[in-house]
Amino acid sequence: MQKILILGAGIYQVPLIKAAKAMGLKTIVVSVEGPYPGIELADEFFPINTTDVPAVTKLAADHSVDAVITTGTDVSMPALGAVVDQLGLPGTGYEAALTSMDKVLMKQALYATGVKTAEFQVVYSKKEALAAASKIGLPVMVKAVDSSGSRGITRVTSFELLPDAWEQAKANTRSDAVLVEKWLDGTEFGAQAFVQGSRVVRVLPHNDTVTPPPNCTPIGHSVPVRFSDEQIKRVEETVINAIKALGIRDTVSNVDLMLVGDVPYVIELGARMGATCLPENICHYVGGDIYEYQINTALGNRPEIPNGYSTANAALLLFSRTAGELQEVIVPEEVELHKDLLELVIDVKPGQKVDAFKVGPDRLGHIIVAAENAELAEAKAMKLAAKIQFKLR
Repeated sequence: MQKILILGAGIYQVPLIKAAKAMGLKTIVVSVEGPYPGIELADEFFPINTTDVPAVTKLAADHSVDAVITTGTDVSMPALGAVVDQLGLPGTGYEAALTSMDKVLMKQALYATGVKTAEFQVVYSKKEALAAASKIGLPVMVKAVDSSGSRGITRVTSFELLPDAWEQAKANTRSDAVLVEKWLDGTEFGAQAFVQGSRVVRVLPHNDTVTPPPNCTPIGHSVPVRFSDEQIKRVEETVINAIKALGIRDTVSNVDLMLVGDVPYVIELGARMGATCLPENICHYVGGDIYEYQINTALGNRPEIPNGYSTANAALLLFSRTAGELQEVIVPEEVELHKDLLELVIDVKPGQKVDAFKVGPDRLGHIIVAAENAELAEAKAMKLAAKIQFKLR
């Protein structure tokens, strides 16, 4: 039986664990201990922090794993890359994985190869942050350099707000540095890039639904993207160049972009699949299991990307704007039995404590619906999600 090492046991790794088990693989899962749903699903669980590179690589070597994989998180990428290098496995190696996680290294690599990305400065104090914002010009984005899920990222529109944004960034990073980046005024969107070896074999752009500033947290996605054929061609070229600039290999890469006029700019990219239901969006759109595709890629296979296009669809996270203990979840019959409902997943049960939504992992579930086009699917998802009640006490 082949063995696959899965980094992380959170809600976004659960479908990956289930897919690997369904494929007959032995799942070895590492994560810090806690209320993570993937722990009970694992064939073997080891309480190791996924940022502990030596411990993860030793475990991988001791168990002679055949593949290493994660999804929906960047913090475990250096450990994944170290395992790839040490055991000679398919995937993104350590240096490229570190560059994909560290926003400073990423921006420097993009700049050096001519890939369009926002003007930025690396700063080490509030004073330097103020000076950088003055030079770049407001508004700016202040970012933790090594976080994911929109943690420690704030849009700053006045100099008075910058100290708080600095504190948010520092609270969500292990680095001494913080990134101050020019705010790009355009259409935020993303893409999933299918990479076999070092070659990008397909780019699938998607629309983003994000919370209002200052945090701009993704809460949903839809497909197909609402761009012209010419704009999509430019997106594909930009994504291919960004993947090459970082040296990402053998994965589905999540790319965040901004279309400014007709010019795509790379915000950031990771050497792993996206979160916030992006794999599910793509699964329904292309008519195949993208988790299975990613696992096969990590095993060194060259799987075919499904080509059957289904109906346009939109996913939206379910969440609470307040914290408390969950008393009851009410899903009306008109939602549960809706003809266009593709998925309705509730993550929580009565008695659990829930957090007010700030970042993706604060989700309480998700809904995915189909429609004639992406815009109608987004509206329908919003309407149905609003009917689901999470009663707290």
